[in-house]
Amino acid sequence: MRYSLLIFLAAAVPVLGQQTNQRNSLIFAPGAKEPTVLNTPTPTPAPAAPLGKTAAPDDIISAFFLALKADQVDAAYDALVRNTIIAERQKDVDGLKAKTKEAIDGYGPISGFEIVDEREVGTVLMRRTCISLNSDLPLRWRFYFYKTQGEWRLVDLRIDDGLVELFEDSARVRR
Repeated sequence: MRYSLLIFLAAAVPVLGQQTNQRNSLIFAPGAKEPTVLNTPTPTPAPAAPLGKTAAPDDIISAFFLALKADQVDAAYDALVRNTIIAERQKDVDGLKAKTKEAIDGYGPISGFEIVDEREVGTVLMRRTCISLNSDLPLRWRFYFYKTQGEWRLVDLRIDDGLVELFEDSARVRR
């Protein structure tokens, strides 16, 4: 069973601060309110950015997965698209929420996430590829950000179970 979700976000979550190049592995113990981070200092999840304030892409991703881990799919997407024109496309956002809930039902609840690839194109484009740590099988999440007017904006999000491609991408990078 393959779930492939795609949404083009024309404008999105503005960003504050610098990106980090650290890889975080977050593990959520059953009943824990905060994740345990392996091999990195514990990050503080970014609160939802108020109007006029922005958050870093890695903070946006961390907050998103923290909400998904808490089985708050609607809240995760609402925060992800807050203060963007995407929020005005409620049908698209509702469809993405429904597909994500289906994927979680099919692959099991999310207990954490790990950033497995970080790519930048020039100084204005970046992609963060994550895997969600679902109980049955992980999902691959690709977040695309564009820096405009000094702020990072999420412009695309893709979700699938293409785990084999992760190994193929890794082999190409090593050559």
